Amino acid sequence: MIEERAKMLVATIKKLYHRDAKHNIQRIFVKTHEADISTILESFEPGERFDLFRMEPSLEKQSQILSHLKPEIQKEILSCLTSQEIYKLIELMDSDDAADILSIIPEEVSNTILSSMKKEDSEDVADLMGYPEDSAGGLMSSDFLAINQNFTVSEAIQRLQEKDEDIEVAFYIYVINDNGQLVGVLSLKTLLLSKKNQTLKELMYTDVISVTVDTDSEKVAKVVEHYDFLSVPVVDQSNKLVGLITVDDIIDVIREEAEESILAMGQAGLGIDATTFERLKARLSWLLLALIGGLLCFSIVYFFTFLGQDNQIYTKEWILAAYIPLLLSIGATIGSQAATVTVGALRAGRLEIQSIKPHLFKELKLAFIFMLFFGSLIFIFAETLLKSYGISLVLSLAMVLQVIISMVLGNIIPLVIARLGIDATVASIPIYATFADVSAMLVLFGFYHVI
Repeated sequence: MIEERAKMLVATIKKLYHRDAKHNIQRIFVKTHEADISTILESFEPGERFDLFRMEPSLEKQSQILSHLKPEIQKEILSCLTSQEIYKLIELMDSDDAADILSIIPEEVSNTILSSMKKEDSEDVADLMGYPEDSAGGLMSSDFLAINQNFTVSEAIQRLQEKDEDIEVAFYIYVINDNGQLVGVLSLKTLLLSKKNQTLKELMYTDVISVTVDTDSEKVAKVVEHYDFLSVPVVDQSNKLVGLITVDDIIDVIREEAEESILAMGQAGLGIDATTFERLKARLSWLLLALIGGLLCFSIVYFFTFLGQDNQIYTKEWILAAYIPLLLSIGATIGSQAATVTVGALRAGRLEIQSIKPHLFKELKLAFIFMLFFGSLIFIFAETLLKSYGISLVLSLAMVLQVIISMVLGNIIPLVIARLGIDATVASIPIYATFADVSAMLVLFGFYHVI
């Protein structure tokens, strides 16, 4: 439902943009949620994206759109804005979103904006920027509402009604003592259904589940998931309430954790944002393990089957047969790594039209490196053991072609499957394995008969 709506909006905006129908685009933006507008922007090229961002007349909505965008696109748009324009947008953001934005712009610009902000706001944002990104402190918002335990129900309700619009309020009321320490929690339902003269101290639940500022973000996600919380309070070492993490802050963490798990299962290491060199480092160790296993299989067949009583090799076809496990092992590992990265990106919604080409280009560069590396290794190994230039060349060329075929199939098959509306997570690897096994046999014996 969401994907269909997004596709329809993107298609509509693209038609209007190419017709230069600015007014019509603005009318659509007024009725469209900020998250949907961010999806629209991510489907355009950089220059067009900034034009569309400018078409949103409301600064408040611009700030919300910016907070929904991916970091790399945020940085791209911010680079086109002046310091004063960035300052106006940040002023309208929650403190945690403001801290995220300030952390990705040049330090001198960030310092200028911080110095221009109200002292209280700048201190909150600066404190948030000081926490590691993958910690509770890096996730939390310092714009929260906490009520003293001595307040009556009537006073607490009045405090809620008077709260600032930027203050985070979930379905829980967090209760503090005179020192700002977290001492209890109660639900809004409990507050509204209680007698007006009762104090929060009488009503609150004192066994509060909280996290500290240095708690790892994945542990925070597990707390939210385990207890089904809509928010979780963040305290410092003295149990002073310093922030609040709501479930929407956790969703991205859970998504990233799931993507990391998928990549780990496929021995792929890193996602589509990684550079070619980072991908190489992450995948090479597993490929070397596959190479060693394949070479051991080849050696076992060679030494225990090929050698007769006179130590003469029976036929070259047997050598090719012994080489099959090695060829399949390397091809399967390379392809499954590529497919895992692509499937993970598709599931996370990070593989859009504009990001497919850069991703595939990096994968092709990686395939070229693996072709040279494994092709050379196989040729040297075969020449050392077999001392037959012709058969060594066949084995080496078969490996080179299988590497490129595996890399291409591993990346293309999930994209095609997803395009057909089939779950790429379930279908990609089995379908890839079928094509890869057939291609390996065709390549190996095809080269043998040609050469």
